Amino acid sequence: MKIQILAVMLFISLYGCAFHSEPEDNQDFYQISRTSELAGVYKNTGDPSGYLSEIIWGHTKLNITPEVSHADIEFIEVISEDNSLIVKAIKNGCVIYEKPYIYGQDFKISDGKIIIHRDTFLLSRGPGDVLAGPSYEQVTLGLDTAKHGKYRRSDYAAGLVLLLFPVAFSETSDTRFERVNDKPAGFKSCGSR
Repeated sequence: MKIQILAVMLFISLYGCAFHSEPEDNQDFYQISRTSELAGVYKNTGDPSGYLSEIIWGHTKLNITPEVSHADIEFIEVISEDNSLIVKAIKNGCVIYEKPYIYGQDFKISDGKIIIHRDTFLLSRGPGDVLAGPSYEQVTLGLDTAKHGKYRRSDYAAGLVLLLFPVAFSETSDTRFERVNDKPAGFKSCGSR
């Protein structure tokens, strides 16, 4: 009986899992070679969830008066100029926020995608981490083969939880941001109507 209990405990402790979420009809990444391929207008709300503006500008509220949340933004317009991209947030048909990004300084294209964040940890991800062992995370932005915006977050880890229980897991989530126009639409600033 003790051997059976020990076997069950060993099976449970060697727990491994893999999670994956994606939109219906998920497409592979398209290999971007020029910044001009990113130009266009995209829906800000992703499929299955998330906001493109939040991926680009972070989780904090945008510095706009009156304050605007990511859920208020309808579209993201991307304009390609020389070696830069101008990214604009569109609400009610006009630009409420914009920011330029210079290729090579603010972003790079690697393997046909923009790597927003990549980290590898050998033993721990920092204070308070219950996992002792290697982990890897990467956040990627680009286009899918249908030329819609595509975001992928990948996390992988293996090690000991609380230095007692071996565990391994991987999680990948893909989000599609529908491209509604291949070319910038020329939205004007909300203050210049």
